[in-house]
Amino acid sequence: MKVLLLSIADRAGGAAIGAYRLHRSLLSAGIDSHMLVLYKSSADPTVHRLAGHLGTVARARRKLAERRHKRRLRNNPRRPESDHWSLNLFDYPVAAVINGFSADIVHLHWVGDNFLPISQLPQINAPLVCSLRDNWFFTGGCHYPGGCARFRHGCGDCPQLLAGGAKDISAEGFHRKQRAFAAAGLTVVALGDWVAGRARESALLGAARIEVIGNAIDENMFKPLDRAQARHAFNLPQDRRLLLFGALGGASDKRKGFAHLRAALASLDAAASLDLVVFGADKPEALELSLPLHQVGRLTDELSMSLLYSACDVFVLPSLQDTAPKTIMEALACGTPCVAFAGSGAADMIRQRGNGYLARLPDSDDLRAGILWTLEQSWDRAALHGEIVARYGQARIAQQHIRLYESLL
Repeated sequence: MKVLLLSIADRAGGAAIGAYRLHRSLLSAGIDSHMLVLYKSSADPTVHRLAGHLGTVARARRKLAERRHKRRLRNNPRRPESDHWSLNLFDYPVAAVINGFSADIVHLHWVGDNFLPISQLPQINAPLVCSLRDNWFFTGGCHYPGGCARFRHGCGDCPQLLAGGAKDISAEGFHRKQRAFAAAGLTVVALGDWVAGRARESALLGAARIEVIGNAIDENMFKPLDRAQARHAFNLPQDRRLLLFGALGGASDKRKGFAHLRAALASLDAAASLDLVVFGADKPEALELSLPLHQVGRLTDELSMSLLYSACDVFVLPSLQDTAPKTIMEALACGTPCVAFAGSGAADMIRQRGNGYLARLPDSDDLRAGILWTLEQSWDRAALHGEIVARYGQARIAQQHIRLYESLL
């Protein structure tokens, strides 16, 4: 069986890393797996950069489509609280490249920013599977709709746009997807029950086949390491309790909820003996905290991440919406309990008072209570690792995907 995975990148960002881990898991299971990406970071020969498969004219068309996409978004400004948007309305011949791989299954991952134009979907010859790495596949353009539920019936008059209307760009994106999905036929992989529930409620994917299959975790890389040595590696104090927060971009991504974490920590006194460790930002941030702060920057390799998770006592990710945060999975695999808000994808991995704490969304006081409760417990780090690997180990996740692929052939 030959499988082609489409992802805008192979190693840049959580969605790309999730797709790449699945790709490596499929290879380990004996599947002839390949990835097609726009931005390649790895030296993996089974990852193919799109530009290498486009002729001169097709490359020019792709660049023009990208510029038109950016211009359309600029001409439809959004409110400050709006998250990322993709329209994918501007055509270039990427389906011909995809078909050139002669894959038995084409598996779509994060394909926004006009990487895969919606109109190209019906032109792909193989059965199509899409993984919901956010909510974009069932909205008119936003990757996370916040409190908006228009995706249940049909987008338009979008609350994220400064000047919307019944025929705004969210309505256009919704109707384009509706036509393309009907012609192409999508099988959906939801990374957890939270996003599966939203997809089943949606007008775009509600009638599709939806399977719940989580992300894969490399259990040999993400595992409990010696805490004292891990702290020494990052020059972190040995005699303090360490709370870890991190995301791509650090605290700047509002959806990741750092403002709620700052509010939760504001009333802690020195008796808590607690320091905050933050990762993910390219440069130090002005975070205005009353407790000691350690910023370790952006980490790009999995060994460093495993060391950092192992160095800390608790990992907290107070995301307001998240599909299946890999940081939660990675921390648990390293034997570090987690605290997050309920009502999002983190709840698929955290058992309330079993391997961490789920606070009421968006209650900062309950978030603080959960952090303090989790810090006071004695945790069996090997048991935390074993539990998450039993659910999301590479071999298990690969076999779940293989069974799905086989059922489509």
